[in-house]
Formats: sequence, C-alpha cells, structure tokens
Amino acid sequence: MRRSAAMLLAVALIGIGITAARGSGGPDGPMLRYIDSHGGTPSERARLYAGRLGVIQASSPKPLLYLQWRLLNHLRVGPEAGAALSGDCCDTPVSSGPTDGVFGWVAAVRRVPNAPFVSDYLSTERPGPHYTTIPNCFRDAFDTATATLNDRARRFGLRSAALLAWVRTQSAVFDACGDARAALPPAIPGAPAWLSADRAYQEAAFALYNGRNLDAANRFAAIARDGSSPWRSRALYLRVRAIRRDALSHPDAASFARARVAIRELAATPPGTYGRSEIYRMRRSLAYRDHPDALLGVLDRELNQAAPYPDIAVSLRDYLSLSPRRTPRPDIADWLDTMKAYDQKAALAHARARWAATRKLPWLVATLSLVPTEDPGAAGLAADAARVPATSPAWLTAQYHQMRLTLATADPAAIRRRTDAILARDLSRSDRNIFLSLRTQVATSLGDVLRLALREPYCLTDEEHCAHPGWAEENGSFAASTRRGRAIGLAPDARLILDRLPLPERMAAGRDRRLPTAIRLDLELTNYARAVHLQDDAAIDAMAGDLAVLMPAMRQDWRAITAQRQGEDKRFAEFFVLAKIPGVATDLNDFYTRPTGSVRQYHGIWWDWAILPRGKDAGVVDPAWPGGYNQWTYSVSGKQDDSGMADLTCFGLCGAGAAPFHLPRFVAERTARAATERRSFVIYGDNQGPTKFPPGTVSAWEEVLHHAAAHPRDPRSPEALYWLIRISRWGRSHDRLGYRAFVLLHKRYAGSAWVRRTPYYFD
Repeated sequence: MRRSAAMLLAVALIGIGITAARGSGGPDGPMLRYIDSHGGTPSERARLYAGRLGVIQASSPKPLLYLQWRLLNHLRVGPEAGAALSGDCCDTPVSSGPTDGVFGWVAAVRRVPNAPFVSDYLSTERPGPHYTTIPNCFRDAFDTATATLNDRARRFGLRSAALLAWVRTQSAVFDACGDARAALPPAIPGAPAWLSADRAYQEAAFALYNGRNLDAANRFAAIARDGSSPWRSRALYLRVRAIRRDALSHPDAASFARARVAIRELAATPPGTYGRSEIYRMRRSLAYRDHPDALLGVLDRELNQAAPYPDIAVSLRDYLSLSPRRTPRPDIADWLDTMKAYDQKAALAHARARWAATRKLPWLVATLSLVPTEDPGAAGLAADAARVPATSPAWLTAQYHQMRLTLATADPAAIRRRTDAILARDLSRSDRNIFLSLRTQVATSLGDVLRLALREPYCLTDEEHCAHPGWAEENGSFAASTRRGRAIGLAPDARLILDRLPLPERMAAGRDRRLPTAIRLDLELTNYARAVHLQDDAAIDAMAGDLAVLMPAMRQDWRAITAQRQGEDKRFAEFFVLAKIPGVATDLNDFYTRPTGSVRQYHGIWWDWAILPRGKDAGVVDPAWPGGYNQWTYSVSGKQDDSGMADLTCFGLCGAGAAPFHLPRFVAERTARAATERRSFVIYGDNQGPTKFPPGTVSAWEEVLHHAAAHPRDPRSPEALYWLIRISRWGRSHDRLGYRAFVLLHKRYAGSAWVRRTPYYFD
C-alpha cells in the first residue's frame, strides 16, 4: 500500500545490509560477507553505472537486475539512473540523520519552553487493509516544520505565547499522521496575523492527513487567494495534490475527471510556478489507476529506450506491478521473474526456450544461472558460454558459469590459466572472490591454497567502522586486519579444504606466517582439538607451545600441558584448557568461535568431549558438510536448499544453479589418512539425558571432575569445578555434571572466590 514517488513529494508543513548457537554469553560477532548482491562499494557501483558489468547475481534486487539487463542490451545507465535503481525506489524515509526529519522536529520542539511532550517515535503511517500501513507524512514535512519553527522563534521570541500556540497546533497536525483521533487545539483569541496565516495552513494540512481531501483542497484554494499568506505560492499545487489524492482514495469517473481538470489548471500557470514540474507524475499516477493497460505500454517503451528515463525506478516499480496484466508478459518482467523464480525446473525450461528462440544475451544469462551442473544439457550451455566474446557485457558472467559447469571434468591446469588471467584484471571485490574460489578449488598444493585463501570481505556496516584497529580480530572468527586497516578473512572454501587435510598438513598451515596471527590462532586451536582427540602427544605439545604465544592470557595453562608426561595429569591439563575455552571445535566451520578478550569474556559452545579407546571409532568419517561453512545460507528464491547452502563460490547468490564444491586433487589424495583421523572425532551429549560411552572411553569433563575430587591441593581444582558448572549451563554435558561439580565446589572450597562466582547450578 505504498504510494508512488509523485505522492511522496513533500512540501511545507504537510510533507509535501545458519550460525552455531552461542553458549556462554557475549556477542555473536558479525559474519563476513564475501559477495555483495547490491552493487558493492560506492566505487564499484559507480563502475557498474558506467557499464562495467561483472558476474550477474540472480539474488540481486529486481531494480539492480534491471540495471544489468540494460547493460546486457547495450543500453545506457549512468550515475543518476544507477543510484535510483540501486537504492530504495519510492519511499522517502521520515529521517535520514539525527538532525533532519522527525529527529530534527523533536529536537526543535524540545527547545521551546512549556511545549507539549514529543516522543522520540512519531507514527507517520495509517493502518491499511490486510495488515498493511499507508504512509501519510514524509520527511520534508518535518524538515519544513522545523525550519518554520526556528524562523518564528527568531522573529517573535522563543518564549512567546504565540509561538507556543503554533507548536501545540503543529504537534497536533503531526499526531494526525498516524492517529485518526488527533484533534487541533482551539485557536488563541486575538492571534497575530502571522499566526492566523500559519494556522490556516496547519488546518489544511490537518484535513489532508485525516483523509478529508476535498476539504483540504478548498482550504488550500483559500490560501492561494490570500495575497498576504506566506504559503500562497505553493497552495495552488497543494490544492491540486489534495484533489488528486481524493481521486486515488475514491476512484470513480467523477473524481478522476475532477483531478485532471485541476492538473490542467496547474499546467496553465507560468513556467516556474511551484509544483508545476510534478504535472507529469500526477497524471501518471491517475493513469495507473484508470488506464493501466495503456500506461503499461508507455512504461515498456520508456524502460527499453537507449537513454534512461528520469524517473526510471518509479517507472520500473509501476511496470512490474502492471506487467501481470499482459500475456505473454513483457520481456523485462519475464526475464526478471525467471531469474528469481522459485520453481527452478519450470524456470529453466522457460529460459532455455527463450534462449533458443531469441539468442539474446539476457536469456543465456538466465539459463546459465538456473542450470545445475548435473543437468544433461549443462555441457551444451557451457559451450554457449564459451562462445561469448570478451567484448560482451556478459563475458565475466559467462566465464563464471562455464567454469562452474565444467570444474569437475575440465583440465585443472586449463582452469588455473583462465582464472589467473581473469584475476589479473581490475575486478570488483565480489568478482575477485568468486574467481579466487574457483582457482582455489584447482590448487596444486597447500602453499597454493594458502596463497589464495585470504579474501577481502565486505563490511556489514561501513568501511570506516571495519577499518578500526582490531575490529576484525575482535568481532569475527577467521578474520584479521591488514596493515591498511581493512578486514581480511580466511575464505570458507579454503577453510573447508584445510579441514579435509590430515593433522600434519593442518599444523604446517597453522604455522605458516603468510596467515595473520589471529587466523593462525583459529587453525592452531582446531589443530589442538584434533590432537587431543587423537591423543597425539607430540602434536599436543607442539600446539600447546604455539598457543602459549598466540594466547598469552592462558600462557601458564598451555605450558602446564608441555610440562606433564603422558598420563592422567597430562590429560587433565589438556582438558582443563578445553573447559576454559568455549567455541573450540575440530573444524573451521560455524561451530568454532574464536576466543577474544579476557578468559572470562570468551564465548561459544562447549561440547561434551570424549576420547575413544584405541581401536574404536565414532562411526562417522564424513567430513563437515560444506553448508556449515556458509554462514549466510544464501539462496536465490528464498528457499534454503542444499545446493545453495553448499555453494562456497557464490553462496547461491549467482543463481539457483549453484556451484558445487570441488576438492583439489592434492587434497583428494590425502583423504584416506584424513578419514582415519576423523573416525576418532566424537562429541557426545545433547542435553537430552545420560550418554552411554563405549567401555574405555575417557570423558573430558568426567576426568576434570575426578581430578578436582582427587587433588584438593591443586589450585586449579576449584576453578575447574567452576568451569564445569558453566559448561552444564551453556554447553553439552551429561549425568548432571553441573550439580555434581556444584556440590563438590561448595562442600570442599567454601571460602574460594570460585564459590562466590557460582551461587547456582544448572541441571
């Protein structure tokens, strides 16, 4: 029930951007976004508006997809049309900053002594049918009211009775924006002329906001005839607007005829008359209601012309809403709906038919974006993509889909040559990350992976915020800050590859100085978790030694591990650090959380760690699912299907035809050893009840509890019990672990600071 841009012109006072559950408190840090479907950074959008088309993403909003459709058809865009199609189409926000719109008005009123209370929130919409709302007041209304208030205060005094009356009346006018029960205060007797003129204007606005459009029109007409009114110059336009609003609210032949007569009267005024530039838009808004088929033809011609129409975003909005009236649908609407169709099979068949019939680039792009790699016709479409010339605006999109469709069968060396040539170009961040992912999947070695693994993500707020020193290290796992102050992340596809490698190769990666320290911490902690599962003492000591440097807050705990010989005391030291660090996992997927800040600030989820006896395995050898590395679980149509979630190249954003992950050959050659290791990875417990461990299994939390009970003089024992209670509250455990730890802590260590920190247990 939103109105068109013509209706949003505001004048005078009336207004003419799946994660693991977090267990131990603390914030869930922002997730890194490597692909942006809204045009990217301002500089990237500027290049797009100038005609530099990258990989087209079917998940982009329809206006942005239409912009790309224009470029595919060699039609101009330019900065003005580009900005209109990349932003909000037709709704003007009631505030864009702390000093304008509603916020500016509220601040101005609060400076007036004895002014009525104004809330920080002012409703500017009225309820519509079927749980909708209808915008009623807009930002310019508040801006003009603020400017008028400041002017009247300067001229007549901030403490004058007349100014207070003005504020009370205007506040009631704005109350009517969202509340039909609002009422104007009575006019003060003997009001000065300026206040009477403003009051007449406020009463007209009040009538308009309450839907008394013809009454408002008559009031504005009277103001237009008043040569002394400061609002006279704009009152004629406001009269016309009120009459037109009445026609849109009560559509019938008489109201439309009355509105068109009023618009003709405005058109007959001299050039420069206030509001005269809105004539065309007002006429179009009427045509949308009473001549929609004719308007659709006009819009179709406008949207297909070589130069972008000035109101291109509004025209597109109206065109898309009217296009279902025509069968077959107009080409632009047909293409946009096909790109974003929910039914992938039907949409692909339609796109194929249109491509075969027209041989137009947009339909090749649509077909490529929809076709899955296993489709029998995928090879033929890949060949079509290969024939797109390098001078074509669709070339980069075609290159992506050709590689996506042939990655599993093509010569890896050929893919490397093609991706390297593309990466040598000046690319947007999204396009660079897409082709870096393709290149990583045909990497030749661990060193090759690490060279390609670091990617620059998009900032979820603003670039200045994310450039703050330490932002990446403190707010996101697998991220760090570069020397330029920008965030850099270990890409999801690289993380998945590292997780498919045996422990020795992962240890080598964790020690590779090409990786930032914070990302090495992520690798080393997951390596430590794997080493503990494997009870590989050499690897445990090596990782503990590294982590004593990478995690200085726990240096003594890590050194305690290396100081112990193999046995129960060493295992206690190993498990003690696991108890203090929630978020540790065996994989670099979304179940891992980087420890940041002090030890007490670490957050994440604790797992019920268990060490299997030798010769036993967990019965699970499958590596982590690719979708676990896709924090955004992107999909094109809004459905989260397996293919889109497992797409670590474009995250499902480039189309329903997702890019399945391809394992580099050098990794595939090591899968047997990696699978053997993974058989030892087991996490028991789901808080559903007691867990049955196989005979001989070492439960990490039971061993910590046993050590605390058996070693009352160990200064770590009361602290260990404290952490077990937290694990029972925030993590995975079994057999009333928290209760047992609580009883022992309070019975044996009554005077300990750890008792004071744990007045409760959680069962």
